[in-house]
Amino acid sequence: MKFSRLFLVCALAATSLSVLAQQETTTLIYGGEIYSADPGNPHPQSIAIKGSKIIAVGNYHDVLAQVGQDATHLDLKGKYLLPGLIDSHAHVAYAGFQTVTLAFPDGMKDITAIEKFVADNKNNSQRDLNGVQFYSNLNLDYWNNISLLSAVFNADEYKDIPVVLAGSDAHTGWANQAMLRKANLTDDMLGTAEPGIKAGVGLTASGKINGFVAEGAWDYVLNAIPPVDDNKIAQGILAGTQEMNRFGITAWMDPISNVRPLAPVFNAHPGRHDEGLLPAYTTLAEKGKLNGHVTALALVNIHSTPAAIDDVVALRDKFSHTPDVRLGGIKIFQDGVIEYPAQTAKLSEAYLNRPGYSGDNTLDKRQYCQLIAKADAEHLIAHFHAIGDRAVSEALDGIACARQQNGESGVMHSITHLEVVGPQSLPRFQQLNVAASMQLLWAGKDVASTTLIDGKVPAPLLKHLYPAGDLYRHHALIAGASDWPVSSPNPLLAIYTAVTRMGEMGELPPASEKMHREAMLQAYTLNAAKVIGRDKEIGSIEAGKSADFAVFDRNLENVSIEKLRDAKVVWTMFEGKQVYPAQ
Repeated sequence: MKFSRLFLVCALAATSLSVLAQQETTTLIYGGEIYSADPGNPHPQSIAIKGSKIIAVGNYHDVLAQVGQDATHLDLKGKYLLPGLIDSHAHVAYAGFQTVTLAFPDGMKDITAIEKFVADNKNNSQRDLNGVQFYSNLNLDYWNNISLLSAVFNADEYKDIPVVLAGSDAHTGWANQAMLRKANLTDDMLGTAEPGIKAGVGLTASGKINGFVAEGAWDYVLNAIPPVDDNKIAQGILAGTQEMNRFGITAWMDPISNVRPLAPVFNAHPGRHDEGLLPAYTTLAEKGKLNGHVTALALVNIHSTPAAIDDVVALRDKFSHTPDVRLGGIKIFQDGVIEYPAQTAKLSEAYLNRPGYSGDNTLDKRQYCQLIAKADAEHLIAHFHAIGDRAVSEALDGIACARQQNGESGVMHSITHLEVVGPQSLPRFQQLNVAASMQLLWAGKDVASTTLIDGKVPAPLLKHLYPAGDLYRHHALIAGASDWPVSSPNPLLAIYTAVTRMGEMGELPPASEKMHREAMLQAYTLNAAKVIGRDKEIGSIEAGKSADFAVFDRNLENVSIEKLRDAKVVWTMFEGKQVYPAQ
């Protein structure tokens, strides 16, 4: 009797699965211009999908014959379709979290303007974080006028009100005196502070802390803000995902996923119990609410011993069971930022305004080599933040050590940002199978690429900022990235800037670093898929891959570069489901 009942239950379950499979709709997509990112079949006429997968690609009549007349027809009506776009470095959860905070406007140049903005938002709940007045996305130009911030937020009325302003680069911030006391970052403690904290504190002419904080000192301030809970993180992820889908993006690498928003990162040593964004990401994926493929990275401190990789492996074992969320590797801050006044990027020459100083020089290279080699042996992607040319060289040295010890593991490691790259480093990318994950929206002429570095960084290092052209000519694999929320996640703005080198202040020389449009389309599709370790699943339109597509209102290959910049997404599909506009 028990056997019969069990057989009946199994039979019913099998029947339900069979019915479900039969209910998966087969759709024929045709009638538009298609870019597949598949070099062997770059412009097919049509695509067939079933459920969440692509099942056929090619000539319209051949694909129609394969799926039959009963397939649902989706006519693109002349629109342009390409694979779902991929961002190889985006802090989506952090960016989404910023939508529930209050952004500090650009360009307020006097006390009256700031006071009016503050007064207009006195009842804005987005400003208050557990008793701290918090403003996000501060333009770095404010660091040229810190006295203005102090005049407002250190006035008598703020004597007991902590205020924090977060720089848009995520490496810097400013805190008023009340917040500095709350963080125990005082003039008295500077004598015993760690070198990284001392170096990250701005001082007045009389040697007092002026409120500016960078990296290690910024961590001190962040540590005094109570932790963000999982529900708030999930809200941020959903908000961030919607924005990504709006720009046709259906996959990304989230480079700091074991740390919560507004938690310390620069001097942090997260362990296996520091889960950060991973529970929220995983829960949303399990519920079918995450409209993106996510490769998460665990932050590992550059000074960690190889034992830190055991903690990452433990997290990977716990958080890589949902197909759309995978803990795929580690993120290392090789250096900081090059702009004044932080100047924490590692350079091959000293900063002009700081004789003898070229960034941190305390790396234990032998231990560091073993750290990267162990990550590589565990088939973890190693992804390095490197702004300065010495930082790039150090990262490449670490990967070279791993290749020497382990042979070719098959893991493509990557370096991101790459503002200054020494000529000797260029050929090593191809030689070591290292990708360049580049935020080429930054490769235009603006305040960050001129005012904040001119006269402070040696002129020879400024001749080839963001050298995408040089890297491309040296056969480095270049992948598109935004570093959102540091800059816009819109890939078209980055492609436009990569091709033109135009910023708000004109063209950034030299012209030889301009990229070809075709290379940039590949950078945001198949190349980015390779960087995030998912090129067998996504990144090109091929049978067996995920049915992820972005449809634009114009052909991105043929229109003028100005019209490309202004193109609009008509709809975005993720795993066979339209996710933008949301239905």
